[in-house]
Order: sequence, then structure tokens, then C-alpha cells
Amino acid sequence: MTMQFDLDAKAPSQTRGAAPVGALQELPPVELAAIVYLRAWCEGGDDRGIIAKDFRLVMGHAEGAVAAADFHDLMTILLGSARRPIMRHGLGCRCFGGDESAFAHMIAAAASGSTEDAMLFASILMSGDAAWAATRLADRLGQTFLRLARGPGRRQAPTHATTPTPYTH
Repeated sequence: MTMQFDLDAKAPSQTRGAAPVGALQELPPVELAAIVYLRAWCEGGDDRGIIAKDFRLVMGHAEGAVAAADFHDLMTILLGSARRPIMRHGLGCRCFGGDESAFAHMIAAAASGSTEDAMLFASILMSGDAAWAATRLADRLGQTFLRLARGPGRRQAPTHATTPTPYTH
């Protein structure tokens, strides 16, 4: 018996990486921040200025300026060296796609000190040298995203669950 599908197998997906894979409300704070800032940076204009202000707010003026420049460089590498166009959802969208998920996990892995895992997530989006450069920048941005995730009045933002969850993968 053979499986039959009524699909045009010759047409490549134009939205690979955009298919929803989860809801933002399910994400830990670091991954959520990574996706929100990815989307905002891609919007351009005033949103990039807001990113720089947020980075200076949590890191101080000098370190925040360095973090904003690092994020700019990370986004330039990501978008300029991607294996294919990076797909993202709009700023107000409540779900996130596969490309956004890979980016968020790269940032979270780097923030938790898991450079090799960050490199694996980067390699989903970019090839070789670009993935390595992006991982190095993500490592440098780790503390910024941890502080952004904490937000005002929050104590600590773990990047991974510390106790077992009811979810099995």
C-alpha cells in the first residue's frame, strides 16, 4: 500500500520556518524576550531605538550601548547569512514560528552558558562561519537577555525548568 497525497511536491514551501510551533505565553522569559526583540529589530525605525534604550536600562549606559551594537551585528549576520529568508510573525502575533524558535533557543542556550547548544541552534538558521560568529555574539548578549527577562521586581529568570514538568517529549 502506498500513501497518496494531493500536494504539489515540486513547489518548495515559501513559508518554511514561519509555521506556528507554539504560543508566546508558553515561553520562558529569555526566549520570549529574544523573539520580541527579533521582531522589533526587523520592524526597523523607532523599534530599534527602543531596543537600544531597553538594553541601556538593564545594562547601564556604556554596557547597554555595547549590547545594542552586538545585537545589531547579530541581526545583520542572521539576516545577511541565513540559509534561506528568516521567517517571523508580526509584533502583535501571539504565536511564534520555527525560525523564531531556533533564534530564541540560540539566545537562551548562550545565556545559560551552553555554547555548543547555541551553535547547534544557530546552524539551523545559518551555515558555518556565520553560525559561529552569531553564537559568539549571542554569548556576549546572554547577560543582557537574562536581565531583560528578569524585568523590574523579578528576582531571577532561569533559562530551563529546574523541576520536572508534566510534559514529556
